[in-house]
Amino acid sequence: MDKFDFVLILLSFVFAMAMGHLLAGVGALVSARERVRFSPLLTLAILNALLQTFVDWLALWDLRSLPEWDLLTIAVIFTYPIVIYFLCVAAVPEPSREQPVDMEAFYWKTRRLYYGLFSLLLLIFMGGSWVLLRTSAPELALQQCLSNLPFLLLCLLALFVPARWAQWTAGVALLLLTVGWSILFTSTIR
Repeated sequence: MDKFDFVLILLSFVFAMAMGHLLAGVGALVSARERVRFSPLLTLAILNALLQTFVDWLALWDLRSLPEWDLLTIAVIFTYPIVIYFLCVAAVPEPSREQPVDMEAFYWKTRRLYYGLFSLLLLIFMGGSWVLLRTSAPELALQQCLSNLPFLLLCLLALFVPARWAQWTAGVALLLLTVGWSILFTSTIR
């Protein structure tokens, strides 16, 4: 086992916990569906959190050629799945056994936390891109900063403009950008 594998195993556990939290929450909503007031906006936020978890785990692949793993590098990279986990917690309500679940009210109650965490995640990605300068493809550092900028601007739109159009614009655009990034990224895996 090399250093990358060693670090990836730990990070994968945290990513799995984040995804597990999302899936358990969605499962609980499905089980309580008679008491759930559906919200397309929250469903979009949950889907974006799920896709973000997947692509952020997938993006760790770019670090496979990192020649040296020091404590600072590991600590910076370890913050990614931690923030992802809390993003997933902010995305899905935990229904009680008897109470109705208002997904729409939950969305509006937690949207600032959700998009604040999403923005924090993107800022950490951009700030931590210096790690990529030490890989066999240092141009990835600039690419990571620039590719995260549209995501960040959309999160800031949803964070600071509570209008429904802004929430829908940010949510749908984040979904499209994430899917687009995934398609482009799969062509680079060798």
